[in-house]
Order: sequence, then structure tokens, then C-alpha cells
Amino acid sequence: MLTAFLLILAADAAPAAVAETVIAEPNPKIMDKKQIREFNAKVPRNHPYYIRCVASDEVGSLVKKSYSCRTNQQWRMADEKGNQNARDTMDQMASKPTNTN
Repeated sequence: MLTAFLLILAADAAPAAVAETVIAEPNPKIMDKKQIREFNAKVPRNHPYYIRCVASDEVGSLVKKSYSCRTNQQWRMADEKGNQNARDTMDQMASKPTNTN
């Protein structure tokens, strides 16, 4: 009976310990690769603050790469803004009259 009570008590205390862990939003622009790996070890891949880095080729070089690191939340916001800009451009282009001479 005492064992069951302790298990119930431990189960009630466990979510409180997880809820107390608050992760501050990182700034990937000032972090190096080691700091990013250490931070990502603490959060799941689908967390808004998980940092993803994307490599892109440098113009004029065959081997040099540039890396852009952002949180999942920052990538999502950039995608939404880019999509909105594309929609706005298409709306402006569609509303212009054509020359019918």
C-alpha cells in the first residue's frame, strides 16, 4: 500500500519538474556550432527553439559554403513572410490592365 502511494506521489511530482524547465529563446546568429549542438541536445527536433542550419553554396566558389542557422520558429516566420510577399506580388500583377492596342 505504501509503495503504491509513493508511486502516485512520484507521478504527480514528475510533470511539475518538467513544467519548471523553461528554455529561453536562443540567438543562433551569435552561437558557434558547438553551442548549437549543446543547445539542441536539450530540446526535441520539433520544438520551436530547436536550431536548424542550412548550407548554401558561395557564388564564385566550388567548395566554400555559407551557413544560415535559425530556430524552427524563425524558419516558419520567414517562410510565411516570403509566401505573403509572393501572394502580394501576384495580386498586384494580376490587377494591372493589359495594353490592348
